[in-house]
Amino acid sequence: MKSLRNLSVTLVLALILSACATPYDTEKSFWTFGKGFETVQIAPDSWQISFVGNTNTDRALTRKYVMLKSAEVCKQAGYRYFTFTNEQTNRDSIGQFGIGSSNSDILWGSSTYDKETSSVVEVTGFNSNTTDSGGRVYDVNYILSHVSTES
Repeated sequence: MKSLRNLSVTLVLALILSACATPYDTEKSFWTFGKGFETVQIAPDSWQISFVGNTNTDRALTRKYVMLKSAEVCKQAGYRYFTFTNEQTNRDSIGQFGIGSSNSDILWGSSTYDKETSSVVEVTGFNSNTTDSGGRVYDVNYILSHVSTES
């Protein structure tokens, strides 16, 4: 009886947690099922930042997360401005899961699809606001004070 109660509590907690968007401070790992951030420095002034969110993380929230993470990374490296030299955001159906059984010629079952939003950007930091970057240049301090991780 006690194990049934523990199983029920675990199931309820799992359902509650799965109803939330992927939190901003999540690092991509096995334990987060591949969701969260991964940051790789690709040059002295450039980084590739990727974020994968769960079904409840939409494109707009993903974009805010990546913008804020880019500003944090550039500030930590001592840059006042940054630009995206490459950017790609997708919302894809993934993870089909199905259960079925066959009885004569009839197949009974069900399946589910999840949607996940992913974004990959290449960020380059600058010390001065330059127009030579070929793209929009963002002010690190402005982004940090005006972009929120709230959905």
